[in-house]
Amino acid sequence: MHDCMHDCSRLERLVYFVATLCLAAGVFGCATTESTAPINPSGQAAPQAEKTLAPGQFQRSVYQSPGMVTYYPPPGRIDFCGEPIPLERQEVLERFDKEFTLVVYNHAQVYRWLKRKELYFPWIEERLRRLNLPEDLKYVAIAESEPPLNAPEKRKSLDMGYDFERSPDSALQYLGDLYHTFKSWALVLAAYNGGEKRILDESRAQGERDYYRMILPQETERYVFRILAIKAVLSDPTRYGYELPKGARHP
Repeated sequence: MHDCMHDCSRLERLVYFVATLCLAAGVFGCATTESTAPINPSGQAAPQAEKTLAPGQFQRSVYQSPGMVTYYPPPGRIDFCGEPIPLERQEVLERFDKEFTLVVYNHAQVYRWLKRKELYFPWIEERLRRLNLPEDLKYVAIAESEPPLNAPEKRKSLDMGYDFERSPDSALQYLGDLYHTFKSWALVLAAYNGGEKRILDESRAQGERDYYRMILPQETERYVFRILAIKAVLSDPTRYGYELPKGARHP
């Protein structure tokens, strides 16, 4: 009888021990599961991150590796005032790519332009419509209103009466007058930068009326492509990682 009671006591202790282990395992298992949610300072579980993009965000370029600067390729096609740029020619593509790269990664300058764009584009566009001129000329106005810090001093070849800073209406009208002379917007930009007489003389001497085949001073050769690069970035800034916050434009 004594042996039977002893065995029952041992059995009860074993059952109690097993039950305690199961209870402990259940408690720790729950604690482990709950601890996977991050806790904020208030002690509440932080909400899971949304997978959808918040307003103002944009998909990054696929040409990006972790810790690396995003690579933005230049657009495959672009025109100016309706005239297509012959990017199928390797030399033209390389010249455009150079200026595009310098513009698209010049973050401070692009944001300055975006601030001016918000304020001045409607004003310039209205004047272009009144003068019956192409809307793309607004990119010339933006570039001329604030040249880059490393730009040479104001061109002496340009009559200051046609300067955008001094007389924007006269400058726009002058661009229209140049088109009547050259019949090419690329040559118009070249003449605005390098001087009408200089471009006419070079065109006659070289027997060439295609700006993209002419040999001109380096500043003038780059000027047209710089305007094209400015158009590419400012016409679609979010594509290249730029977004101006609301209220950030110049007053």
